[in-house]
Amino acid sequence: MRSLFLLSAFFLNQSFSFIDAVPGFIDPTGTYILTGTIKNNRITGHSGEIRVQLLGSHQIALCFYITKGYPAYESGSFMDTLAYDDSTARYYPGKDSCCTILFYFHLRGVEIMEIYTDPHLCYGFANGVLISAVFKKTSADKPIIQDLSNHGMSP
Repeated sequence: MRSLFLLSAFFLNQSFSFIDAVPGFIDPTGTYILTGTIKNNRITGHSGEIRVQLLGSHQIALCFYITKGYPAYESGSFMDTLAYDDSTARYYPGKDSCCTILFYFHLRGVEIMEIYTDPHLCYGFANGVLISAVFKKTSADKPIIQDLSNHGMSP
C-alpha cells in the first residue's frame, strides 16, 4: 500500500513539473521556414516563409509567403498586423469572415491551417496553394518585415 502511495506521489510530482516546463507566453518573434521537396532541381512540394515580430503582448506584425512548387509555382502572400492571444493569430482574407487562416505558435515552429465555412467563397489564394503545414523556426532574431512575394524564393 505504501509503495502505491509513493508511486502516486511520484507521478503527481512529475505532472506538476511538466506543467512548469510549458511556457505561459510564447514570443513568436522570428523567422519560420517550410522546405519543399526538391526533385531534378525543381521544388515539387509546398515551401514558404513566415516572419513575425511581436509588437506588444497582444499584437504581431506578420509577413507570409507560400508556394505550391513545380510545375506552376502558384503562390500566395500577405503582410499584416494581427491580434495575438494564447499563442494564436488569425488572418481574414477578404471582407467576409467565411475564411480564416490560423497561426498557432509553438516554441520551435508555427502551425498554419485554413478554416472555412464554404471553400468556394474563400478568396486570396489560388486553389491548393494554402495547406495545413508546420513551419520550423529557424531564427529567433527580430526579422525584417517586408513583402515576401518577390524576395527570391524562386524555382
